[in-house]
Amino acid sequence: MRRHSSAAVLTGLTLLASGIVVGLPVTAASAARPTPVEPSVARLALTSVDATSVRRLPGPLSRRPLLLSAPRVTRDFTTVGVTWRHDERVRGVAVQLRWRSAGRWSGWRSLEVDADHAPDPGSVEDTATVRDGTAPLWVGPSDGVQVRVDQRRGARPRDVRIELVDPGSSPADAPVSLPRSVARAAQPRPEIVTRAQWGADESIRRGEPTYTSPAKVGFVHHTATANGYSQAQAAAMVRSVYAFHVKSRGWSDIGYNLLVDRFGRVYEGRAGGVDRWVLGTHTGGHNSASFAVSLLGSYDSSSPGASTMAALQKTLAWKLGLAYRNPAGTTTLTSAGGGTSRFAAGTTNSFAVVSGHRDAGTTACPGAATYARMGEIRRGVTAYLGAGFVSPSLVDGAERVQGSTQPVTLATRTVNRTDWRLEVSRGGQVVRTLTGTADGALVPQWDLTFDGGYPALPGTYALRLTGTGADGSVALPWTTSVRVTGTGTSRWRPVSR
Repeated sequence: MRRHSSAAVLTGLTLLASGIVVGLPVTAASAARPTPVEPSVARLALTSVDATSVRRLPGPLSRRPLLLSAPRVTRDFTTVGVTWRHDERVRGVAVQLRWRSAGRWSGWRSLEVDADHAPDPGSVEDTATVRDGTAPLWVGPSDGVQVRVDQRRGARPRDVRIELVDPGSSPADAPVSLPRSVARAAQPRPEIVTRAQWGADESIRRGEPTYTSPAKVGFVHHTATANGYSQAQAAAMVRSVYAFHVKSRGWSDIGYNLLVDRFGRVYEGRAGGVDRWVLGTHTGGHNSASFAVSLLGSYDSSSPGASTMAALQKTLAWKLGLAYRNPAGTTTLTSAGGGTSRFAAGTTNSFAVVSGHRDAGTTACPGAATYARMGEIRRGVTAYLGAGFVSPSLVDGAERVQGSTQPVTLATRTVNRTDWRLEVSRGGQVVRTLTGTADGALVPQWDLTFDGGYPALPGTYALRLTGTGADGSVALPWTTSVRVTGTGTSRWRPVSR
């Protein structure tokens, strides 16, 4: 991309030299192997209203703004956002901008103010480096910008910056393969573009991942960026979100756990393992015991396409299956408060297991068009998951006297109609097998006897519950152990782990 001298920076804006990182696009002589791509972020301080520009504002924008830059040429960028110093007293901020691409200026575009994408108060990521701001907007190759900030109420934002992100480029971007299929599959795990494949520069990530308890809710988001990107640009878009979240917002890593582009590709977001419960920075006050899948684009008026919807549903089905959750059910989360969370700190509130971001915060995310389809999304997730167990557990886990009427009892529910099988084994040998079919509540029981009616000998027994749906889907097995300490009127207890 072309670079411009510092003399070309906006009049009325101060270029913060310490905030500029020179981008080094990756090149390869032959094979397009994935390689880390170092992003470049230029920070421009917005401090005043440019008098000349305010006189030239069109009719709908003629009211005097709080801040307004002059329209001038800048260094090259593809993504732009606006940030300011974190202050929960700041309310009612509205940001608009226009940009220059191929020598032509765009019309004015509103940015989504993004206060609810934030660390939970008191978390390890809730530090002095965290900044408030907008969502990053992908505008494609551009070299000019003009920004306007308005405010309706609250404390005035301080240290306002325009953030110009160049995510760099790599020959590996275009060949990043599409998933072979988004068709239904047994216990599906989507094909995921890894951080290495999308060119994550791990040197900018700070600290180590933090882990939370198994997710109770999967939140649907959108990045509020443009939708007209090509397949070859999608990896760069993910890099630009990553750079904006880390370098501009001050987070340790990209906020989302997973992302889905408009072509149906799924991307690994926050580092730490896609099959683990990594604490993200996506749903202020409710990041713990949840995960986020974000649609790469803006879906306020434009609805996600079929490939995007299928990939979203498949991803949610896989993650919720790992947590033994019912995609059509409800659960509770306790709010950590802060930001624009809809719920006060310490309150426990009900959520759908598959929720939109706006269910937890005062935000437009995941866009009106996506939110209108949440019922369809939940139904699709349930269908993709197929067979599945919901919150399996031992009933009455405390040690107690057992007789013929006091069996070892498991309790769960099935997501869909499921043929189930409970195997009891000792020393690796199956000693009792129970089977059946359930569509909803399932309470299998082991009466402390072997196949053939022989009483169980003292010792430790492994219980393994499996299931298969009518469509061939396979439930994630659930295992536990109990210790039998006698026979007849025997005593049993769960094995501590």
